[in-house]
Amino acid sequence: MSVRKRKWRDKQGRQHERWMVHIEHTWPDGRKLTIRKVSPVQTKRGAERYERELRKQLFTGQWEEGDKQQTPTLQGFVEEFLAYQRTINKPAVIRRKEGILRLHLLPAFGRHRLDKIDERMIDQYKVDRLATLTRTGSPFQPQTVNQHLKVLGRIFTVAKKWKLVREVPEIVLLKQRKSDFDFLDFDETEAFLTGTAEHLPDWHTYMVVAVRTGLRVGEMIALRWREDIDLQRGRISVNQSWSVENGFTSTKSDKRRELPLTWDARDALEAQRVRVQGKLVFPREGAPTHSAGTVQYAIDKITEALEMRHLHNHVLRHTFASHAVMRGVPMRQVQEWLGHQSITTTMRYAHLSRGYGDELIKRLAPENPHGEDGAPAGGARKQHKHSTRKTKRPKAPV
Repeated sequence: MSVRKRKWRDKQGRQHERWMVHIEHTWPDGRKLTIRKVSPVQTKRGAERYERELRKQLFTGQWEEGDKQQTPTLQGFVEEFLAYQRTINKPAVIRRKEGILRLHLLPAFGRHRLDKIDERMIDQYKVDRLATLTRTGSPFQPQTVNQHLKVLGRIFTVAKKWKLVREVPEIVLLKQRKSDFDFLDFDETEAFLTGTAEHLPDWHTYMVVAVRTGLRVGEMIALRWREDIDLQRGRISVNQSWSVENGFTSTKSDKRRELPLTWDARDALEAQRVRVQGKLVFPREGAPTHSAGTVQYAIDKITEALEMRHLHNHVLRHTFASHAVMRGVPMRQVQEWLGHQSITTTMRYAHLSRGYGDELIKRLAPENPHGEDGAPAGGARKQHKHSTRKTKRPKAPV
């Protein structure tokens, strides 16, 4: 069937539908051509009329010119692109892409056909963005511009998949400085947890579990006793997340992960199980759930009582990752615990593991007969004949 109504549901269960035209054409020389387009008029009759127009171009030999005319502008492609993205992206991601398109990409490229947007135009966009001030008066950061470029790159990837363009322009991201992050050292962590037990005891279990597991705020809020906590085995499963905008959804990476519990996190959860009732591990009195705002308010109260610096709620996650790396946990294991899709994200903590390999390298050679410091018994070791260390030569007699 060349004309059909395509129906699908996105991850939030919302129904979408589009009238589509799908034509399989074979040229006289045997070449195959697939035409798959959304009808400009979203009715069955309008889609059939659009199909007849396309077939007329094919049979009269006008398709080459028509093909160029059918390449949409960025403005004309955005609606179809976003409709497709809603089937694979979460609402928060869609909102971010909509904002980037509306505020940045469409003003710059919207009137241009996709096949006319080239590397020179994209490089000029980077220059213009970096020279422009944001609404707050600060310059655009390379990381922000790279987010725009990634959305533009995704648009071209989808357009090529649908055979709307033959080539995808090369998009080179800007170099960006590694962002700093704050975390609590070991002494600060113990002071923070002790202060929580003293000044805000209802939040003590939350803070202990957050510091010892590195779960995101939404993942902490969404924890359930039956499905996610196994006190007997000392394990915690991360199966879902929660946000004000979307409620309960899958995790950020859409993957389930499991972590072991430290003894203090396990003890805290056992005490919490006796103290609270209900399905959620961390219920909120008088409301369905906590939020990032209530968590941040609790942290602010604790740091104020302890006269500590301001801590964002994500610092607890950074603290877990930093402590794991400093204790010698392999980066791949830290990645798995944190639920990072890419090891590149986890590598931001790698500098904290400096010196850990010094002990591991000793395993690659037999035991040193001269002892740990490398000095032979009975005095200093004789210098190696190929040593680069300079030695004083006796002066020639005058």
